[in-house]
Amino acid sequence: MGYRLRFILFCTLYSVLCTLSAQAVERTILVGPKTIGKAWKDNIVLESRHFAEAKAGDIITVYHDRAKGTAQGAFQNPTNWQGVAPEYAYFGIKGPFRMILTDDIVKIAREHGIAIGGHDYRILYVTISDAADYQETIVWKGTPVQMKSDWSVSAEIPAKSFANLREGDAVRFHISKAQAGASIKVMDFTWNVIDRTVDGAPVGGEAFNWYILDNAPLLKIQLAGGGMNTALRVSGTGYRLDKIGIVQFVGEVNEDISQAQRAPKEYLLQPGEIFHGEKAFPNDWSGNLRISAAPFQKCTENDVLLISYKVDPAAKAAGVTPQLSLRNGQTWDEITGAAEPVWYPLDGNDVVYLFDAVALDAVKTRGFILTGVGFTLTRIEILGAN
Repeated sequence: MGYRLRFILFCTLYSVLCTLSAQAVERTILVGPKTIGKAWKDNIVLESRHFAEAKAGDIITVYHDRAKGTAQGAFQNPTNWQGVAPEYAYFGIKGPFRMILTDDIVKIAREHGIAIGGHDYRILYVTISDAADYQETIVWKGTPVQMKSDWSVSAEIPAKSFANLREGDAVRFHISKAQAGASIKVMDFTWNVIDRTVDGAPVGGEAFNWYILDNAPLLKIQLAGGGMNTALRVSGTGYRLDKIGIVQFVGEVNEDISQAQRAPKEYLLQPGEIFHGEKAFPNDWSGNLRISAAPFQKCTENDVLLISYKVDPAAKAAGVTPQLSLRNGQTWDEITGAAEPVWYPLDGNDVVYLFDAVALDAVKTRGFILTGVGFTLTRIEILGAN
């Protein structure tokens, strides 16, 4: 074999090996389970180390189970608990839910990590995958449709656009001119919402992804017939629909979880406990915890609320006085109905709250919100006074 031929073969083999070694894969970064319970009180923060090499276009996927019909997810900034983008502040969930990283989100993730929150589901595991793991085919590019504030405008999408749509794919709605409060609504050919996850879902940025998690929406599309028959009606408010694509996963899955973050061991609440864990109330006043009315239905004025916590050592250095307050779960007023909120200074000892008739009625009907600054909440328990 001549030198030139050997050189060409070597270069070809080297190129193939480099391509294989660089092939995009979906890798696990968090192993659960982690229960995200009621009332937006639970979350878990994906550590910043997972995003050291992340880039815009990469995708975070949350796999979960035990989701209730009204379950919602959220991707939040751990420093202020706001959505990392408007469309990720809250959204309905049914199957795995995802977030596409942008440059702004990557910056947050590298500095602080990303919090996954919401209510009424359990996280099984979380993955990150490269944008190259997904392949998009544009299936509709008609005249751009501007959605009006009165929800009166819709785009009619023909059935032929979805001839190759399969379970597990995503329908990507490319949008522009998104305004504050923009929402999307996707209906079938009968004008009924095709899936609850696209019934007024918030949108922002350049695209919104609707994931096909089962056969139900596919059957509704098929019932429309084929060809130019209208299969979907895309409506909403505060954005312009420019085009629609179908996105399919074409990457591989990395089964190695040796570097994955582990969720804390699940804790079973003991009788009387209504919170157990660690919930930070930062020095910027961004922390709060909502407790539903359910645990208080059998309470009497003879019961007390015991609140345990750890004072943040950095609070004093920052000139912050650690304190907490209990508010009406609906109005944010002082739980006793007083005109001004009552603040309990935190000196390291548990806070013991005695119910009166007004406060007891408030928690039985609306629950309460615990807010404050400069501490980490560890436990809330209802104790009988005797």
